Amino acid sequence: MAYLVAALSAWMVLSALTALRPGRRGIFAALAYPVGWAAGELPVQAIVIEAAAFAVLWWWGWPRTQALSVVVIVLGSIVVLENLILIVAQFLAQKIVRRDLASSPRQPLVLPRAKDDAFGTWWRTMLQIPFHPRDMQLIHNIAYGPEMRHRLDVWRMSTTPSNAPVIFYVHGGAWTFGDKREQGRPMLHEFVRRGWVAVACNYRLAPTYAWPAQIEDVTRTLAWIKKYIGSYGGDPGRVVVSGGSAGGHLAALLALSADDPTWRPKDVEGVTDWSVRGCISMYGVLEMTGDETHWHGLGRGLRILLEQRVVQQPYSQFPELYEQMSPFHRIGLDAPPFLVVQGANDTLVDVHVARDFVEQFRRVALSPIYYVELPLTQHAFDVSASPRTSATVRATVAFATSVVESAPVMTASLMADYSAPPTELMVELSESRSVDARQAARELGPFWVLTADNPYSDHFDEATNAARRAELNDVLERHGVVRRPSVARDATDSWPDEHGFAVFGTTEDFVRHVAKVFDQFAYYFVDDVTIKVRRSDGQVALGEDHVH
Repeated sequence: MAYLVAALSAWMVLSALTALRPGRRGIFAALAYPVGWAAGELPVQAIVIEAAAFAVLWWWGWPRTQALSVVVIVLGSIVVLENLILIVAQFLAQKIVRRDLASSPRQPLVLPRAKDDAFGTWWRTMLQIPFHPRDMQLIHNIAYGPEMRHRLDVWRMSTTPSNAPVIFYVHGGAWTFGDKREQGRPMLHEFVRRGWVAVACNYRLAPTYAWPAQIEDVTRTLAWIKKYIGSYGGDPGRVVVSGGSAGGHLAALLALSADDPTWRPKDVEGVTDWSVRGCISMYGVLEMTGDETHWHGLGRGLRILLEQRVVQQPYSQFPELYEQMSPFHRIGLDAPPFLVVQGANDTLVDVHVARDFVEQFRRVALSPIYYVELPLTQHAFDVSASPRTSATVRATVAFATSVVESAPVMTASLMADYSAPPTELMVELSESRSVDARQAARELGPFWVLTADNPYSDHFDEATNAARRAELNDVLERHGVVRRPSVARDATDSWPDEHGFAVFGTTEDFVRHVAKVFDQFAYYFVDDVTIKVRRSDGQVALGEDHVH
């Protein structure tokens, strides 16, 4: 029995070591995910098993030889120590998530408190089994298309209000396996309990169906949501898409291709808005060419999988196809807000894939992106309802809530208010000289005027406006935009001065996207004779002031 306990302890030592420091070569690489995941997610159970083994050994008879006794004790101690480290890492996740959200360079978020969870109670977390709420309504296997895999589930509560926001979840499984019932459940249960409508879909799988069948089906599901989710209490204009692993790839690709008709179903009519409010990528495959600059040794495995089973075309002959399906290569100005969650010990999707995606997003896109990196965390960590999963669920709630807030509409009264420029629009040409905007245009050439103050004409306090102004300045600086401070005043009413920037040498498309991201109804175009008011939604100009 002593030898059996020693062997069990030795295996558990190696398992926990794999979770703490997974191998990248040979047999260690093959075992890194299955062994490391189990050890990383079940450290409490490992200590319980070790204690039970010692209890049995004590009952059976403690080894009489001192050497064997020492080996058993040392191995058992190492097992406990390693798993205590893993337990601490799980409980530290909440602090790490809170820090990462609060330290975001754009629009920091506040992590909800554990006691405010609507469903993720401490005892459910201790069980680690993602039971669904008993009072949750599940509508199974709704057909969203003609194929057998074209089925989706809708989750909601009987008390879910009408026009509720929608969380759309896409399962992972290397594009070759998986099911809508298996993944993301702790997160979806929390959203549903908080009054959201959840949608989870199946999609056609490779190799039976080669790419782009997978993204075509996810896009078809979004079309179904846009057309029919209102019948289930959801708001088709407030959709957040999410997914894990391959599902994180498909969710990100869907979010980044709203203006690309390539994957839209030809037999679906009546959908004009293919956008989502935000995307949550959980350990997603965000780079699809296998470039080792991002993958750090794991790219070859991805390339083999894609070439042989998913795309079924060689990268060397079709590099554009691989870039087209790669979220990293599709980041644009108009990308919606993102939340990226990644484990630092992930041996299927290297952590640098997420880091590089976030860096590229911050360099190119105008919307904010939030990045949470979890130490000692393997791929697919959120399958179980652990303390770490609870922390990341709160992050997804904070993010999704922030991006689905209903935007005011341009009413007739607002239209009238915006129909003419302010009575005074000044541009600072130097620290000691500010001139009328048209005079500035005569000296410097035509320009645009942007502000971040008082979003949607809601009067914010000066401290908040100053913070938003600094954020706008950072965005313009990152995109290399030449700018001068401006101030708009309207002496005819009590509306406060609005500070912003006159921007030069850029396009109206860029200006419009910036105004939209900063929740502005309008922006100005200025030349040497006119100030024109433009709507940020791209519709017809509101009005202009002619100076003769």
